[in-house]
Amino acid sequence: MKKKLCVLLLTGVLAMGTAGMVQADYMIGSQGTEVRNLQKRLNVYGFKVKTDGNYNAATCNAVKKFQKRRHLAADGIVGPVTYKALMGKSMYTAKPAKTAGRGNASIPYVGIDDSRVEWHKPGPVSETVQAITAEAKKYVGVPYQFGGTTPRGFDCSGFIQYVFNRKGIILPRAADEQYLSGRKVSVNALEPGDLVFFRTYDEGISHSGLYLGDGYFISATSSRGVAVATMKNGYWHDRYVGANRVL
Repeated sequence: MKKKLCVLLLTGVLAMGTAGMVQADYMIGSQGTEVRNLQKRLNVYGFKVKTDGNYNAATCNAVKKFQKRRHLAADGIVGPVTYKALMGKSMYTAKPAKTAGRGNASIPYVGIDDSRVEWHKPGPVSETVQAITAEAKKYVGVPYQFGGTTPRGFDCSGFIQYVFNRKGIILPRAADEQYLSGRKVSVNALEPGDLVFFRTYDEGISHSGLYLGDGYFISATSSRGVAVATMKNGYWHDRYVGANRVL
């Protein structure tokens, strides 16, 4: 019966089509990095599912078992309550971006304004910056691990903390705490060695990386492990929040 319910849900979602869906909850048919993160957390709790980023019937059933264990409505859908119980933080809900002088100034603007940004290639940098960026690049390909703080596996903030600590610079553990370190710099003032921050699935800061120059940064991602990515367009461009200089 459980399997039949999941199949029926999948059929209903596919029939709706993407145009009619509001991507708020995670359910049969959902795909992407955040689904993979949910699957990883399910495995941490002992519900073995394949971490392929596809919310299929197996993931649906694992979510139901988790919900029953937590005495939640066992519908197989990861809504705000189930998400918080599973991930330990609130679900990110997309909201209109805040503009300067309007709305709540404490909520950072999300995304990069292409009409104002001026990307530039890095010029001469200090020996400290060279050492830190070289150290970071040594770990390209290291797998992502939720809560990871060593070369056996990193999460985003664990990677940043580890790289800077290796060069004698102490940074906080969490991405939102790292966001409060150093001094703020604008996107047009970015230099190699700066910390860049993003809002991915939470209401606040949820991802940190090390800026390399010309719109590129390195970070530990759940999809690719430690990797270099661009902020000029695409996923990270649309989720950029700000940057700090700690060097």
